[in-house]
Amino acid sequence: MTTYFASVGKGILSAFIVTLPLLTALTFILIDAEGGKDVVLNYARGLLIFTPPWVCYVIVVMLGVQRLGIFKAVGLGIAVYVMLPYLIKSL
Repeated sequence: MTTYFASVGKGILSAFIVTLPLLTALTFILIDAEGGKDVVLNYARGLLIFTPPWVCYVIVVMLGVQRLGIFKAVGLGIAVYVMLPYLIKSL
């Protein structure tokens, strides 16, 4: 569905579908069932650490796709996404 809506010019709807927190909600529920609320809170804190790098990844792809092409832009975005959490955690 995501690819279809994006290809027919409905990028906002496509992005909405991709960012629905269904997998995260299921993960919260399963972690709670296995480890309890403290483990859920620890996991949620981890998600917050990865939110700024994910935003940076998207921005790098947006800025790079015109200049570098899709593969290089995504590769650079992934590199940024992988490196930023280490920088954030070390602060």
